[in-house]
Amino acid sequence: MLILVSLFLGRIAIAIYHHDLHELTIGLLIDTQLALLLLPFVLLFQVNKLIEPNKVLFLYIAGCFVSSVVAVICFYLFRFGVLNPYAHLLYIPLRDANSSIADDVILFQDSISWFFKHRAAMGANLVMGIACLIYFMKKAGNVKSWRWVGACLVGVFFACVIYVTGSRSGLISLFSMLAISVIYLFISNRKRLVIAFLLIFVLFSAFLSLKTTRSLLMSEISTLNYSKLRTADPRFLIWESSVEIINENPIAGVGYSEVYPRLFEKYNRMGLTKFIKERFNSHNQFLQFSLESGVWAGFLYAVFLLTLYFWKENRYLSVSFTTVFFIYSMFEDAVIIFNGVSLLVFFIAILYISEKKKEITH
Repeated sequence: MLILVSLFLGRIAIAIYHHDLHELTIGLLIDTQLALLLLPFVLLFQVNKLIEPNKVLFLYIAGCFVSSVVAVICFYLFRFGVLNPYAHLLYIPLRDANSSIADDVILFQDSISWFFKHRAAMGANLVMGIACLIYFMKKAGNVKSWRWVGACLVGVFFACVIYVTGSRSGLISLFSMLAISVIYLFISNRKRLVIAFLLIFVLFSAFLSLKTTRSLLMSEISTLNYSKLRTADPRFLIWESSVEIINENPIAGVGYSEVYPRLFEKYNRMGLTKFIKERFNSHNQFLQFSLESGVWAGFLYAVFLLTLYFWKENRYLSVSFTTVFFIYSMFEDAVIIFNGVSLLVFFIAILYISEKKKEITH
């Protein structure tokens, strides 16, 4: 909490220095980060005594499942013409005899924002949903086989939704979380550990071989040639522009109100008029904090996330969440998006409450 408070107080001080405190407060802190500002006060008054973390996590899994099912159902209602495909200027072509599952996947990737609003936030949530399932099954120990089957089916469903929505940060988080889970489950059994990692490798190979994966990654990305890679995904050019601006203003950044003008100036020099039209921000929370307030802010944010690794209670969940949110923050401005802030506040609260309940028990 001390690191988090230091980060926000420091950013406010820098905003005063740049004479844009009003823009920072109205445009960002109150809009999306109010939950982060209130979190220390909520925890300070020990509201957590009335909360059972495991029950809350179960509701979280249920919420992820329901939202995913509703999104898939709505997509196919549009796809089969039950709902008006022109509603809200959304057009999804009707399915015909020649349509395949691959066509549906590619189409869903293109229209995802109508169903999940933000695919990266969705990917982070569903990956953490899988992590919570693994945590529950490990903690339960010997459970009935039908519960194992049910948990596996829900986990597979979450993984499929992450894949078909095309969230690249979600896919990276998914395989990272699977590696963490294998260590968590089989650290004491080397034979099972090796077999599990081999299965992950096979799954990853199968994932790369799919037609829809090649469509998602594009040939430029699959070659891993950086000169081609930087033009295949706009993030690379955005990150280059952000780093150039940070190098010019490493101590105090450019101020909240100047981030877009300075980025648009860089885009204009590079001839990237589409980036200006789409109002692309840094798409990286570490770079965003550094742009606004200086390198110290991006570094402090990274330190804050890494400290979650050392929570004693629910070590598996803390490591999984830190990894997922770190990856999420590398691809998006995670705490500018309300979904990202909600996810961050939710798991910080759960980890803190679990830690406190453990201390009370002992």
